Amino acid sequence: MRHSKSLPYLLALPGIAVLIAIMYPFLTGVWWSFTDYRLTEGGPSFNFDQNYLELFTTGDGLHAILVTLTYAVCAVVIEVLIGTGLAYLLNMGPYGSFFRILIVLPLLLPPVIAALMWKVMLTENGVANWLLESTIGQGFLWFNGPDTALATVILVDVWLYTPFVVLLMQAGLRSIPTEIREAAGVDGAGPLRNFFSITLPLVMPVLVVVIAFRGIDSLKMFDVIYTTTKGGPVDATTNLHVLAYLEGIRNMNFGAAMAILVVLWLLCYLISYFLLKARRKEMSA
Repeated sequence: MRHSKSLPYLLALPGIAVLIAIMYPFLTGVWWSFTDYRLTEGGPSFNFDQNYLELFTTGDGLHAILVTLTYAVCAVVIEVLIGTGLAYLLNMGPYGSFFRILIVLPLLLPPVIAALMWKVMLTENGVANWLLESTIGQGFLWFNGPDTALATVILVDVWLYTPFVVLLMQAGLRSIPTEIREAAGVDGAGPLRNFFSITLPLVMPVLVVVIAFRGIDSLKMFDVIYTTTKGGPVDATTNLHVLAYLEGIRNMNFGAAMAILVVLWLLCYLISYFLLKARRKEMSA
C-alpha cells in the first residue's frame, strides 16, 4: 500500500465524499433559485432571474433586505461596543473572574428558550410593563408595536450574544503583554490613549473575527426573530431568513425561497471576504 499509486486517491475519498455532500444540496438550491419550483405544482421549470427580480423590485423583498441590514448593523455595533468595554473593565478589575461567570450565563441558554423568556417578560401584561407602569405610569408595546418590535428583537440579541464578544475580546486583551501598557503609562499615556493607541490595535485581529462571526450570525438570524414575533407585527421584523421560511414552508414556493437564501449567502460571504481582506492588507502593510 505504501508504494501503491492509488493510495493518494484512496486517502482523498473521505474529503471528496464530504465535498459532494456539501456541494450537491448547495448547487441544487442555486438551480432551484432560477426556477418556479413549487411543491404543489410538480417539477421545476427554468424562469431565468425572475425570482431575483421580484426580490429586488417588490416591496416585501426590499423591506426584508432593509430589515436584515438594519438588524445586523445595529446588533453588531452595540454588541462590539458593549462587549469590548466590558472586556476591558473585567481585564482591569480584581473581580474579573467572578463577573465573567455571571456575564456568560446568557450563552448557556438556547436562543429559542431565551427568546421565549423575553417574550413572556415583554408582553403587555408582563413584568417589564408592570415595572414601567409602577415607575413612570406607562408601558410599551415591545414586540407588539410596529415601531418598537425590531428594536426589541435587537435588544434580545444584544443580551444573548454580547457575552460571546466579551469572552473573545477578553481573551485578546489577556494576550497583550502587560509590559507594553506599563511602558506606555510611564511615557505619559492615560487610560484612553493607552486603549486607542496600544490596546485596540493589538486586539484588532480578534475584533475582526468577532465582527465576522456576529455579522454573519446577525444577517441570517431566524430563531430569535421567529420565536418572538414571527416576522410581525405586519412585516416589521421580517428579514431575509424569515421571508425565505414564509415563501418556502408556508407558500411552498421553493424557487423564490432559494433565491432569497442565495442572496443571504452572498451577503454573508461578502462580509467575511472583505473583513479578512482588510485584515490581510493591514498585516502586510
